[in-house]
Amino acid sequence: MKSKENAFDLLRLLLALSVVITHSLLLGNYQLLDPVSYLAKGQTNFGELGVMGFFSLSGYLITGSFENTANIGKFITHRLLRILPGFWVCLFITSFVLAPIIYTIKTGPLSSFSITGEGGAVSFFFCDFLLKINQWSIKNVLTNAAYKGSLNGSLWSLYPEVQCYVFTVIAGWFGLFGRNKMLYLITFVSVLAYFAISFNFIKNYGPTLIILSPALKVYVSYFAGSLIYVFKDQFKFDLRGSLFALLFALLLLKFGGFHLVSPLLIAVVLINIFQQFKLRLRYDLSYGIYIYSFPVQHMLFQLTNNRLSAPVFVLTSFLLSIALAFLSFVLIERPFINLRKKTDALFAWPLFSNSGVRNQTPRNE
Repeated sequence: MKSKENAFDLLRLLLALSVVITHSLLLGNYQLLDPVSYLAKGQTNFGELGVMGFFSLSGYLITGSFENTANIGKFITHRLLRILPGFWVCLFITSFVLAPIIYTIKTGPLSSFSITGEGGAVSFFFCDFLLKINQWSIKNVLTNAAYKGSLNGSLWSLYPEVQCYVFTVIAGWFGLFGRNKMLYLITFVSVLAYFAISFNFIKNYGPTLIILSPALKVYVSYFAGSLIYVFKDQFKFDLRGSLFALLFALLLLKFGGFHLVSPLLIAVVLINIFQQFKLRLRYDLSYGIYIYSFPVQHMLFQLTNNRLSAPVFVLTSFLLSIALAFLSFVLIERPFINLRKKTDALFAWPLFSNSGVRNQTPRNE
């Protein structure tokens, strides 16, 4: 099956919806478990599966992009143009549009909204400008919120995403996607074993930076997706094989043990199932839905005063997020994606050459 014959557009949209569902139950103050959390008896939840799925798919596509981009400079520029402009505009809108609205609904007049000073909107914008979240909210904005821990809790994952891009460049430079791919496999098996053990034993004997990191699951998920691309001929299943992998995952969710192999299993199931058919969407709204839905749900909770049922809250927040995502894609993301054609000329020197070149570029990188 050719690389463009997939339904990865639909997969990303469904993953974004899964994150919206879990966040809705938290930010809407519903004392409910999402369907996955209920099935898995607390092993995981819909939103976590969504984020891990995003990273798995990203690992698959970005590794393919690196292998098929004959220039490291172009590869890095393409990645940054895809993620940064939309993030910066979202951060600005969150800071100076959505946050004031959330604040004025219940907390106080706009004149008392904290723009400057410690913990203010300006500080929020610049502290988080380089993707790493150093300030999680704006002073007093979440005073009456159901969840006060973060104004836009979805943005934290973008920093690990960029770190994974750096990992891709390093691994590719060492030839781990080509002649040395068996070393890549051995490394992944070691990392997955450490991941599985860390959830049962190691964290009881003393913390380390990597065990305490909430991003550990997404790093391993990205690694798993990348590995599937490198071994795509061996990891590719037909529909029956994909359905068996899905059944196995559901059994582990129901009876336990899913968390031990979740990064690899999520990657294998999703990437293979959504290569069984082709569906291309005209607009890629998943990124916009993901980055805007969290503050939108904060705002919706303040506006409705928890009067909506959980399904209505989920649907409303999803529709509002789609509207913002559409504007983000059309006005910000797509123009900067198209800018790649102009920036590519800046990296025509042999210095930026990437020797690991393949013939077919995966779509939706």
